[in-house]
Amino acid sequence: MACLGHRPFDQVTISDVQHESGVARTTFYRSFDNLSDLLAWRCDECFREALGSLGPDAFWDERRMLRRYFSYWMEHGDILELLVKINRYDIVYASHRRVAGELRDRFGAIPGVDPAHGDYFIAVRTGFTLSVLTTWVEHGRAESIDDLIQIIGKLGLV
Repeated sequence: MACLGHRPFDQVTISDVQHESGVARTTFYRSFDNLSDLLAWRCDECFREALGSLGPDAFWDERRMLRRYFSYWMEHGDILELLVKINRYDIVYASHRRVAGELRDRFGAIPGVDPAHGDYFIAVRTGFTLSVLTTWVEHGRAESIDDLIQIIGKLGLV
């Protein structure tokens, strides 16, 4: 993120990250193949922080999950804003699916959903929450969390 203060993402190099972080090039390549992998790892970590503290009751409760989710991103939006800015929604989507799948595996069956359809539930929830989240970021995160939940409720989505 510090490198992006100096230049646009498409001009940041591994050497820039290496110099800024103090991490040796070999250490970087031990964990990542490229800068996109680094962004995906950071995005995974953020989603784990945003959703990982939820218990199964809150994770499967749309309103409680959204409140926690948006609260996290209200305070930690730098990586998300970057990914939206550079049009890398694919990283955000893949990361959310990975973490949601991990949580589903941890919590077990989704209440009221046939276990054979669990992947579809995760896909729909990912599409829904990320669409709202990225639209919110595109709007400059202007709405409060309560406003967002109210908007979603008025649309009949929760």
